[in-house]
Amino acid sequence: MKRCAGWDTGFQDSATRLETRDWGLQAIQFLISNFQFPILDFLFGAAVVVIVALLYLTWRLTRRTNAQELEHAELEAQLAALEQERASSQELWSGLTRATSDGIVRVDENGSIVYVNDAARALLGIRDHTKGSLRHLAWGYDFDSLVRQVLSEGSGRPSQTIVKDERTFQVRAVAVGDADKRGVLLALTEVTELQRLGRARREFVANISHELRTPVTSLQLLAETMNQEVLNDRALLNDLLDKMRAQVDLLKQLTDELMDLALIESGQAPIKLVEVFAGDLVMDALLPLRPQAERKQIKLDAQIPPDIQVLADPQAIRKVISNLTHNALKFTPEGGSVTLHATWCNDGSDVEFAIQDTGVGIPEKDLSRIFERFYKVDRARTRTQGELRGTGLGLAIAKHIVEAHGGKIWAESVQGKGSTFYFTLPSGE
Repeated sequence: MKRCAGWDTGFQDSATRLETRDWGLQAIQFLISNFQFPILDFLFGAAVVVIVALLYLTWRLTRRTNAQELEHAELEAQLAALEQERASSQELWSGLTRATSDGIVRVDENGSIVYVNDAARALLGIRDHTKGSLRHLAWGYDFDSLVRQVLSEGSGRPSQTIVKDERTFQVRAVAVGDADKRGVLLALTEVTELQRLGRARREFVANISHELRTPVTSLQLLAETMNQEVLNDRALLNDLLDKMRAQVDLLKQLTDELMDLALIESGQAPIKLVEVFAGDLVMDALLPLRPQAERKQIKLDAQIPPDIQVLADPQAIRKVISNLTHNALKFTPEGGSVTLHATWCNDGSDVEFAIQDTGVGIPEKDLSRIFERFYKVDRARTRTQGELRGTGLGLAIAKHIVEAHGGKIWAESVQGKGSTFYFTLPSGE
C-alpha cells in the first residue's frame, strides 16, 4: 500500500507539473492572443516610418543631385561660352595682327617675348626663334629703355624712332595686364617711305624756289636796266628784250612741265594707246628741233624702219622723243651729231628707241640719278650758258610717260664721248 501511496503521490506531482506547464502554455497563448495586434501594429508603424524616412531622404538626395547636375550643366554652358568667346577673341586678335602692316610684339614682365606677328618677324629679322628675351633678338637693345619705362610706370604711350640700315621705324609701347603681372605691347611702324617723301617734298619746294628765283631775278635785273638810255639804243634794247623773252620762255616751260608732271604722277593724264608708225612719231617730234640743230651745225638724223609700229599715245611719246633729243642737242658741241634709231626687241613684242649723241657725256656716278626731278649733272656749266639752262624735269617726265606705257627707260654714257638714251614701247604688230 505504501508503494501505491508513493506511486500516487509521484503521479500527482507529475500531474501537477503537467498542469502547471499547461497553464504556462495557456498563459503564453493568452498573452499572444490578447496582445498580438498591438505588437504587429507597432512593427508595421515602425516599418512605415522607416520607409517614409528612406523615401524622404531619397527625394532630398535626388533633388540635390538634380540641382547639382543643373548647376553643373549651367557651369559647362558658361565655360563653353567663355571658351567660344576666347576663341573668337583669339581669332580676331590673330586676324588683326595679320592684317596690319605694323609689327606687333608682346613681352612679359621679364622682357621675354610672348607673341610676334609676321610683320614684326620680317621687320626684326626673326626666323624660327619666337621665344626668349627681346634683348637678344635683332635690335632688341634699342627697345630696352622703352620697355623698362612702361614696366615701371605702367601708363602713357611712350614712343621712339629707331634707324637701322637706312630704314626708319617708329616704335610705340603700351602696358598690358595688371600691376602684378604687367607686360608690354610694342607696335613697330616703318616710316622710311614717309621720311623719304618728306625729304622729297622739302627738296621739291627748295628746287622750285631755286628754279623760279633764277629767271625771276634775271627778269628783275633786265627790267631795272631798261631806262631812257637803253630805249634809245636799238641794238641794246633788242638784246635785252631777247634775254627777257628767254627767261619768260623758261618760266613757261617750268610751269608747263610742273603741271605735266603733276598730272602724270596723279594719274589724271590718261594714256590713250593707238597703233602708230614709229617713223611718224619721230619725224613729228624732230620737226620743231631742227632749227636748233641747224644753228649749232649739228647733224640731226633719224634711222627708223618704215614698217615698225608701236602701241602708244602719240602726243605723250612725241614729248618723250622731244625731251630726249632736246637734251642731246643741248649738250652736243657744234659740228656734232644726234641720231635716232628704232629696232624690234624681246622677240618682236617691243620696240626699242635710241637717241645717240656725240656730246659731253654723263659721269658714271650721275647715271642712276638723271631721271630724278630737278637733278642736273652740272649746274655750274648750265648757268654759264644761259640758253642751255633747263628745268631738270624733262627726264623725269619722260620716265613717267614711258613707264605708263609699260616700257623702260635708261641711259648709257662715257664722259667726253657722248650719251645714248634708250626707251622701249610695246609693239603694235
